[in-house]
Amino acid sequence: MPRLNPVYLAALALVGIQVGIGLIYKLAQRGGSYTFSTPSSIAISEFFKLILSATFFYHECKRRHAHAKAWYYSSLPDTEKAPPSKTGASKSVDFSSEGWDSNTISEKGPVVQPGLKLSTFAEYCRNEIPEDVVFSFAQLALLYALINNTAFALYKIADPGTISLIKSSITLVTALLTRFTLGTKIAKFQWAAIVIQVSGIIITQYHPGAGSSYPFYTYCLLFLQVLLSAVSGVYNQNLCKSRSISLHAGNMTLYASGAAINFLLHLALRTVKSDIPGFFSGYDSLEAKILIASNVLVGLAITAVYRYADAVIKCFATAVSTGVLLYLSPIFFNVEFSFMVVPGIMLVFVATWLYMESAPPKKGKEKEDDDLWLSKKREKQYSTSRFPRAKLVLGMILTTLIVSGLNLLDARMPNVKTQEASNHAMVKTAINDVQTVTSPFQNSLAYIRWASERPERMPLLSKYAPFFHTLHFSMPGYVKSKPIGFVNLTHDSYESPEVLFYVPLAETMELILTSSHSNPEVSQIDGIFNFHFDAWVSPLAFSNEDLDLIQYATASDPRFQCMTSLSRYPDYWGWAPDHLFQNQALAALAALRSLDLGYDMNAEEFCVGWSDIFYIPRAYFSDFVRLSRVFAAFHVFHEVAVPTIVHIIDRTYRARLENPYSGSLVNQISDCYGSCCSSGAAVEDVQEKRCGHRLDYAGDKFVIDATYSRLDQEAAALGKKIGVKKEMKDESAKKKNKDDMDLDLKQLAVIDRKLGEMRARGETEKAEGLDAVDRSVH
Repeated sequence: MPRLNPVYLAALALVGIQVGIGLIYKLAQRGGSYTFSTPSSIAISEFFKLILSATFFYHECKRRHAHAKAWYYSSLPDTEKAPPSKTGASKSVDFSSEGWDSNTISEKGPVVQPGLKLSTFAEYCRNEIPEDVVFSFAQLALLYALINNTAFALYKIADPGTISLIKSSITLVTALLTRFTLGTKIAKFQWAAIVIQVSGIIITQYHPGAGSSYPFYTYCLLFLQVLLSAVSGVYNQNLCKSRSISLHAGNMTLYASGAAINFLLHLALRTVKSDIPGFFSGYDSLEAKILIASNVLVGLAITAVYRYADAVIKCFATAVSTGVLLYLSPIFFNVEFSFMVVPGIMLVFVATWLYMESAPPKKGKEKEDDDLWLSKKREKQYSTSRFPRAKLVLGMILTTLIVSGLNLLDARMPNVKTQEASNHAMVKTAINDVQTVTSPFQNSLAYIRWASERPERMPLLSKYAPFFHTLHFSMPGYVKSKPIGFVNLTHDSYESPEVLFYVPLAETMELILTSSHSNPEVSQIDGIFNFHFDAWVSPLAFSNEDLDLIQYATASDPRFQCMTSLSRYPDYWGWAPDHLFQNQALAALAALRSLDLGYDMNAEEFCVGWSDIFYIPRAYFSDFVRLSRVFAAFHVFHEVAVPTIVHIIDRTYRARLENPYSGSLVNQISDCYGSCCSSGAAVEDVQEKRCGHRLDYAGDKFVIDATYSRLDQEAAALGKKIGVKKEMKDESAKKKNKDDMDLDLKQLAVIDRKLGEMRARGETEKAEGLDAVDRSVH
């Protein structure tokens, strides 16, 4: 039976692991983000790789030690060796696998010992790698730390197939690096293969009539990782082949450095961003644990590739896994690729075959000369390295800044449906070449909330009217002739605490649903856009968003996240003893569980998030109404109630999909200005950001003028013809039928009755055995 080439075996193992890890990076996310600290995940993976490498090196040292002892025994004079056996022949001893005690010699020869002393092993570790090479491995670990942390950011903004596809272009960069730094020869046909591969990648990313698959910044981040991966790949190959050092000892140094570096990165992130989870927090899901295991295995596979092949072979193994991921991404994540993917992938595979088959075989003398020249060049490189400690410190500072920046930006992948909407999937192209500018919210209601009675602001807010089906002003005491709590389609006078503003919002949704049968105008309303009067939105800037999804503006204070432990966000002011918002939420969740309304929920998981700007599609009005009744009964603060309601809706409907991992039903909008408590915005903020908070109406008049001047310009553009293909909404894209959007008033009455019974039994403070007043989640 022919023996398989170890190069192909190593590459095949790498393909399998890369496909698995590409999928698990996405499956480990919750709501488009990770529940754990990404540097801590990398540090844990590096630690386990360190343990494996130390184990391998220990066994290698045992074999060395045994050989050394065997040589020592064989060099003794015949009179000092073990006496011959009774047959007169010397006893043959196998020293190939175990050590032995040289002071113990019996009639049967040296006594073989079962292990190696730890002190001796420590001496091997100290003597194996020179100090200059140790610093080189630490510098390489910095590169890998940056690459791995960038990977987590990439999988939040793109699908695994596209990421792997773009990373295939690393072949060109790696080839150039090895050519000009190591002198590696690349044949003409191999250069042609590289060009074909890059061309195939470009073709796969092109959507006729829509352009590229992702925004420009996504490709910038992808190509940054490509460059870093190419540099680290060549650097790693150089290190592995530069000195006659143990592969396992080198890995120990690399992984120990990586674990320490990522631990320091975790500490740095916790310093600049308070909501970063603890080092061992957030690993409750199986996917998070599998991700760590996958990162351990992929490191070993890459090492094997470098041992038996080179960095470029590793790049082409990545290209093979790309084809598999591109096939699986639509299945797991509902990604739609253009028909150009098929010819593009074919080109990539042809290029792979062409490169691997085109390397000219070297003659023996030529190979020896090349190997000698490369060995001398590599040894010179590392022997002349200057200021290694300074380089390491500067590299650590730069890496920390980049990783901190990636986490502070916290971009997320647009939901699959949102991505389709921004490209081509949610529209139908007509044959004419003009389009009329229309507002994406032309069939939506704008719900604008005041915390106090300020009717003088209403004329300015009325400028939003051209963009919406209806404007609804919610202002305490506004409708004087009506009782407190009055709500109609355009006004309400809700005067309860601001913390429960979601109550009149839910009542407005209920009014729309219950009056749609008798009022055709109301039946046209397809969603509600909620924002405070001192916030701003640029309606036309939302034209590419999929309004079948919940749109939720996120901010750093407080950031949208869900938790079962306060350790994920310990600094939020609402957890303090004089507020205990978590206890109110837990009581509401316990009541919701006992009501058994069919929601997919964890009764111990609550959320927090900025709740000043969000959009709820009509398809989820009835759910919002039902859930609001429960949370309002326990007076849950709006920054906890609204994100928790949205999360429960998201969990419930994703669980009912054929593929629950196809993407969140909540599109988190991360490019709004400010947060709950930001100071007044500047002119450049209202001109550049499509939404934000807050406007200081009593402050800088130029900021207010700039805000509404932009709004007037957008209003003037409505109805105009522009020179692009006309696009008409595909109404068939609506997935929920009318029955799903109808509100069951009888069910609401039952909910109210049961909540009243709970309050009567004292379950407002104690629901299903949970002490909601004294309990604190830690």
